[in-house]
Amino acid sequence: MLLPGVRYFSQAPLLWFAREAAQARGWSAVEVDERAPGDEEPFEWMRGQARAALDATDAELTVVVGKSLGSAAAPMIGERAAVWLTPLLVRPEIAEAIGSAPAPALLIGSLADPTWNDGNVPDNPALEVLELDGLDHSLQVSGDPLASLDALRTVTERVGAFYDRVAGSP
Repeated sequence: MLLPGVRYFSQAPLLWFAREAAQARGWSAVEVDERAPGDEEPFEWMRGQARAALDATDAELTVVVGKSLGSAAAPMIGERAAVWLTPLLVRPEIAEAIGSAPAPALLIGSLADPTWNDGNVPDNPALEVLELDGLDHSLQVSGDPLASLDALRTVTERVGAFYDRVAGSP
């Protein structure tokens, strides 16, 4: 299940390749609507979209992949595995939900991203953390597309390996 950011939709590189990694394993992907209506509070809208998608999902294994705003759904994920791409760790309710989640989760971010909360990642043995240096909130290097591609490859490899672990694959 793919949960977008405010201006980072499922066709953007991180979510696109998270979906590609899932599909390469024979999984399907559910994508949440792309943009919150202008008259709705974005966090509430995201939680509503995530709730509807979770209710409609009957797969034996569901991995939630959220980019930024998508991490607003962290309190409702429950026993599902999750990949949080640049989660909004500066928001206490999100950091607390991720920190108390019982299921495996992969957090990916950068100290150069102010939403990463200066690297104050929740202490939870179920969490795996990939912290990349010098990347912005889109996990890119401004002005250096090749370095951005290198970062995208690293993220995609790590997401794929996480999928394999939660699915019990070698």
